[in-house]
Amino acid sequence: MEPALGIGKLGFKRWYERQLIEGHAWLITCVLCLIAVSACLEELSFRGPLPQVLALGAAVFAGGAVGIYGWNRYRLIMAVVERVAEHSTCVSCRTYAAFRLIGTEGTVMRVRCRKCAHEWRID
Repeated sequence: MEPALGIGKLGFKRWYERQLIEGHAWLITCVLCLIAVSACLEELSFRGPLPQVLALGAAVFAGGAVGIYGWNRYRLIMAVVERVAEHSTCVSCRTYAAFRLIGTEGTVMRVRCRKCAHEWRID
């Protein structure tokens, strides 16, 4: 979900929490795929029957592909979350995560502090 849409719909704190959960779910998926690939490679023997070799090879390929995709998703989600979180403190009153989304300009969000009404942009 685009950060501006999620923050506008859920608020920053809930959006942030959900993004962290989703990102770490992708990390767990990556680790499980790594374990599955390792198990399949250990079981793989080219002296076995051809269907078994092909099935294990396909499992290694699929597990590797999903694992790489999961790692990339984890990195992307964490980068976006970190970038938005770094700019979510009001410079006027130093309050963290107490802002309301007032508008977007492309990927730039315009926000207003709930405590002091100071406005700033989150790139």
